[in-house]
Amino acid sequence: MTADIYHLASLKEFLEKNELQAKRSLGQNFLFHKRELQKIIASADIQPNDHVLEIGSGLGHLTRMMEEAGAKVTAYEIDQRLTSLWPELYPGTKTEIRNQDFLQADPKDYSSCTKVVANLPYYIVKEIITKLISTNIPFRSLTFTLQKEEALRLAQKPGDPRYGALNAMLQILGPTECLSTIKQDNFYPRPHIDSAILKIGPITWPDPPTWAVTQQLIKTAFSQRRKQLQTSLKPLNITPEAFAQANVSPTSRPEELDPHSFLLLAQSF
Repeated sequence: MTADIYHLASLKEFLEKNELQAKRSLGQNFLFHKRELQKIIASADIQPNDHVLEIGSGLGHLTRMMEEAGAKVTAYEIDQRLTSLWPELYPGTKTEIRNQDFLQADPKDYSSCTKVVANLPYYIVKEIITKLISTNIPFRSLTFTLQKEEALRLAQKPGDPRYGALNAMLQILGPTECLSTIKQDNFYPRPHIDSAILKIGPITWPDPPTWAVTQQLIKTAFSQRRKQLQTSLKPLNITPEAFAQANVSPTSRPEELDPHSFLLLAQSF
């Protein structure tokens, strides 16, 4: 009989039996409550025949439930101590497990995935999301479990002081919403703050060349966010005609601009 790691007492007992402790250096906090895991599955709209890229699969709590929902899963988990226990926990699992740092992974290895689900530790949120949106893989949606403050920040719209380059990129791709809160006591070890689900999608991808230019424009503009675009974008040699064609004022500042204006500007020069 496999361990029932969806209940806190059983999870603790299983970890103790296997002499395992969560690694703080990897930001490990296991989300074990089925009700909260189901919120993630519902937010990501996991359907039979979806091929899900899961980043940070841990002990496979969510992985197993996505399999049960009919999805195929490719799971990245850097900590082999955890995935070595999957045969005991989930005999017969069909998940493809990759024991490596996702940031070092070759996009070819997950290019057939259609959706992304990830429980991201705070310290690598920006790096992982930036990689995902720069691979030219046409994911239909991205669903992240993040510290609540970070999820709220990434959902901010133009005009908010927390609105930045990554916000603009995500909002070009699709609706970016902070959904359900997940309370601290649904994790083990218990983190210091609540988490939340951030959903981007359904995604409409620009063509790759335009998207590459758009990302460059946004990064360059927000590198000097208090300056007018005619100053911050000067290294890119954008002509007055290009600004006019995109209906973008050269005296605007990046945080004032509707994110799709960057896309129009990228198409105009």
